[in-house]
Amino acid sequence: MTLISKIAISLFISVTSIFILTPPPAPTADDLAPAPITVWQGLEPASPTPPTTVVTTPITQPDACQTVFDMARHVGWAEQDLTQLVAIAYRESRCNPAAFNASDPNGGSAGVMQINYFWCKPSSYYTNGYLQAYGLLSTCNDLFDLEDNLRSALAIFRYSNGWRAWSL
Repeated sequence: MTLISKIAISLFISVTSIFILTPPPAPTADDLAPAPITVWQGLEPASPTPPTTVVTTPITQPDACQTVFDMARHVGWAEQDLTQLVAIAYRESRCNPAAFNASDPNGGSAGVMQINYFWCKPSSYYTNGYLQAYGLLSTCNDLFDLEDNLRSALAIFRYSNGWRAWSL
């Protein structure tokens, strides 16, 4: 490598490190100060808006999803989680407690919340399965019962600290 090439590479690296590798400046007191709150006050009264007719269609849940909502409330789901729960149940199974997905790993996923059989199969930590260890199920087939499925989903929700067991 020639001397000129070495000088060019060194110059390139030093210029690059100055502009790219330099950390951004710390925020100043002006940057951290809250933005002033401004209130716009019109000098003229607002012109009246012409009346419009808005046609709204009420969003209705299918009866099955309403059943899921009611049963989830019954088994102990928090009010603030019910809407998300029903949305997931609709996405996973269309609120069908008899839904089964055999292509999921560990034997498939079952029920309204599509709980993977991983949670009810024996493991090195739970000889009969996680959900059986806590008395929620006796066999994986109990996941097809709506109440058992939602109780099991609640246990998984609490174990996972939220919706991590269901990809959102």
